[in-house]
Amino acid sequence: MDTPTRRSGFTLIELMIVVAIIGVLAAIAIPGFQRFQLRSRVSEAKTNLAAIRVAEIAFSASSGGFQPAVESPVVDAAVLPRKLPWIDNGGFSELGWAPEGETLFNYEVVGEPAGCPASGPCRSFTAEAASDLDGNGVLNYWGYVYPDATGSAPNATFCQGSGTYDVQLGGPVALKQVGPCDANMGTAIF
Repeated sequence: MDTPTRRSGFTLIELMIVVAIIGVLAAIAIPGFQRFQLRSRVSEAKTNLAAIRVAEIAFSASSGGFQPAVESPVVDAAVLPRKLPWIDNGGFSELGWAPEGETLFNYEVVGEPAGCPASGPCRSFTAEAASDLDGNGVLNYWGYVYPDATGSAPNATFCQGSGTYDVQLGGPVALKQVGPCDANMGTAIF
C-alpha cells in the first residue's frame, strides 16, 4: 500500500507576509536611493564650476581680465530634469571651456564691474549653475564667487540666498568656494 505523499508549499498567508515585508523594505530603501541619485547629479555642477574657475583664472592671466559668459544651454522648464546637449550662447568658447557631453545644469558667468569687458576688464566674476534635478519645478542653484583684488565680492544680482552668496540679505559669503546658493538647495533637500 502506497503512503500518501505530503505536498509542501507556501500558504496564502505566508506569501502575503513575504509581500508585506518586501513592501516595507522598498518603502524604506527607495527614498534613500533617490536622494543618493540626486546628490550624485549635483557633482556635475560642482565639477564644472570648479573647471570654469580654472578657465577664468587662466584667461585672466593671459588677457588681464575675466570673461563673462551668457547662460548656456538655455533650459526649458518643460523638459527638466533631463540631460541637454551643450550649446554655447556666448562667452564660454572665448574662455576655452565646454563640459564633457550633455549637461543637467545650465551655466552662466557674470563679470564685474557692470558693463565689462566693454567698459574695461572684468575684475571679478560670479559663476552659477542651475537645474531642476528633482523635477519639482524649483531650480537648484550652485555658485562660485571670485572677488576682486581688494577681496570685495562682486555685486552680482544672481545666486542670491543664504548659501554661497548673499549681498542683499547680509547672509554669509563663501568666496572662492563652490556651494549651494541657498540653504534650501543642493544636498540640504536631498
